Amino acid sequence: MPNGHEWDLFREKLLAHQPDGLSIAENEPLAAHTTLRIGGPARFLVRCGRAEAVVATIQTARDAGIHWLALGLGANVLVPDTGLAAVVLTLVDGLAGIEVDGARLRAGGGAQLGRVVRAALDAGLAGVECLGGIPSTLGGALAMNAGAYGQEILDVLSWADVVEEDGTSRRLERWEIHGGYRWSVLGKGRIVTLAELSLRAEDPEVLKTRVQQVRDRRRGVLPPEPSAGSVFRNPPGDFAGRLLELAGCKGLSCEGAEVSQRHANVIVNPGGATAAGVRSLVGMMAERVRERFGVQLELELKILDLNGNVVADPDAPLA
Repeated sequence: MPNGHEWDLFREKLLAHQPDGLSIAENEPLAAHTTLRIGGPARFLVRCGRAEAVVATIQTARDAGIHWLALGLGANVLVPDTGLAAVVLTLVDGLAGIEVDGARLRAGGGAQLGRVVRAALDAGLAGVECLGGIPSTLGGALAMNAGAYGQEILDVLSWADVVEEDGTSRRLERWEIHGGYRWSVLGKGRIVTLAELSLRAEDPEVLKTRVQQVRDRRRGVLPPEPSAGSVFRNPPGDFAGRLLELAGCKGLSCEGAEVSQRHANVIVNPGGATAAGVRSLVGMMAERVRERFGVQLELELKILDLNGNVVADPDAPLA
């Protein structure tokens, strides 16, 4: 883990680059940056409004041997209570813009997915209308190949501009971007700074009806309390929520965190929940399903350790 001198050196070197569209905050609490409203401070939170700022941040962190990670809306992330000894990047301003050109929609990786969907609907374009209820940025949606009700974001992707983990920039065409159920190569050590979606014109009334149908299906499914969405991926041929409900997980609680009474695959924070409590609940849920059905559920929730690495086992040590 970097010492105080190394952190100071990182800050000095990054500011020496003087990239446009960059601001740095030290020890900023991350609870406000996650939908669970849980998480201690990031050693550095870097807001990037231009691709050059992303490049400079990643290159400087790499040269200093400091771990970095990107954070969108924080919808499927659990940050430790003690925070992250890492550089956290978030995309803002110019990297959160949206523009429509005919049936093509271009948006920054930091654009909220809901705003992207609204821009498409306003232009009478179909292809993403079922994704409006997913709390994510466009970059986050592409990283996990977000999908709902028969639509997946990769289905309409034309290309994506990315910054690689070595700090180099490149454009990836659709044929280079592999992905599947809740994953894509864009989530492998890359940050999407800009992407183009290829949509299709649709009758506004047809779009309006389809959106209303999706809203009706979503209504009452997810809880109103802060949550991180689904905790586990659906196993082949089944639904994690069904198994968890039959295993008696609804209503389980630990350190303020609770399994929702509405959906057994969602942990909520009614107020005062801790990351440690969520981790304990995740372990309890997985164990109940494993003991009753012999099924090992796979995490969809990204549980981070102190360095910002994703851990596959909720019982694994933080450091």
